[in-house]
Amino acid sequence: MGWKRGAYPEFTLEDAVATLFLLREPTGRKAISEALNIGEGSVRTLLKRLINLGLIYSAQRGHSLTEKGRAVLQTVLENFSKVHRVRAVEGYPTYALVVRNPPEFKSIELRDEAIRYSAKGAMILIIKRGKPVFPEDGRPLEETVPILDRDIKKIHELEEGHLVVVTWAENPGDAMKSAYHVAIVLKANTLPDELMSIVG
Repeated sequence: MGWKRGAYPEFTLEDAVATLFLLREPTGRKAISEALNIGEGSVRTLLKRLINLGLIYSAQRGHSLTEKGRAVLQTVLENFSKVHRVRAVEGYPTYALVVRNPPEFKSIELRDEAIRYSAKGAMILIIKRGKPVFPEDGRPLEETVPILDRDIKKIHELEEGHLVVVTWAENPGDAMKSAYHVAIVLKANTLPDELMSIVG
């Protein structure tokens, strides 16, 4: 888990990952800015960078992924899912994503990573016998937060041994990107070079 959030001043790798997922459908700059909770100037810089890397193109209906961009996103999807909006935790917007074939991890370190990124809090869960459980003691989520448990079980990507990251924050953009941050920290060594070079 050696990768840490970059110091790039205008956008982060998490912004770039979230944008690639958003651009599976044509999307305009303003909609991206609102979804990610960053300024339109930063979005303009990010989109220009993605265009220069050949990952997206601009058209009248907005920006979309190129074939190369779709290939990069497919590699990302082999490592972790897009975020899914789930029931609010502590009244905050909350997202969950699935990390496939996770490496060894310590839950507390991953929770700390999410909070450092701007989450108010995070849960790290593992799928055992079809249920999300806390890895520290095997306690099923359904025993403590049954409503959230039901939402997570609706995510199609769940498979035995996969990890589920749940993060919540003051706004949806930060909640979403803090979940992506944890996934990136876990999977940095297997993500495409084109993706990792976005903030390089």
